[in-house]
Amino acid sequence: MITNYKNGKKVLALAEEKAKSFVSPEETGGVLFYLVGSKTDELLNEKETIEKMGLQDVDRDDLYIETTILHMFVVIKQYTGWEKDEVRYTKALDQMHFLLFHQLKEYSNYDEDDIEALHEHIFKRYDRYGDVIEQNYDSNWLTTIVECFLDDLKDEDEEKESAIVLMSKHIDRFYKSIPNILNSL
Repeated sequence: MITNYKNGKKVLALAEEKAKSFVSPEETGGVLFYLVGSKTDELLNEKETIEKMGLQDVDRDDLYIETTILHMFVVIKQYTGWEKDEVRYTKALDQMHFLLFHQLKEYSNYDEDDIEALHEHIFKRYDRYGDVIEQNYDSNWLTTIVECFLDDLKDEDEEKESAIVLMSKHIDRFYKSIPNILNSL
């Protein structure tokens, strides 16, 4: 029993571990998937912001997929720093990806080949985002990945600085909200 421990730190650590164990990694993955989806929908429904970033002419499906990938990358970056148990975070993140693929199969008529191609595309994006952060380690990582995100979506440099600022603010708010949500599980 926790009360038998005299060391307060050990009691607190055990209490936190017990509290974390109430939510399975799969349930956490579901929450993370919901969080990614809600933030993606939130951004895509901000028509004024989309226009200010110069993304109004980007195909809606492409914008959805690329924004979802960016949000999942941000979740991975934050969650793997928050959750120290590699087994738990691997299961949670696997579940998050599984739910995305399931949703696309169910509601967007993706077949196995589409899912396989998307899976490959997602991990190429993750590698790209990780590489640009590593290559620009003395820069703000938010600005670095947002610039990469925008480069992938649009060919023009017009209004790029404004778009980077707007998207960086959106990603920063999202990144900072993740621990509060995880702590409430």
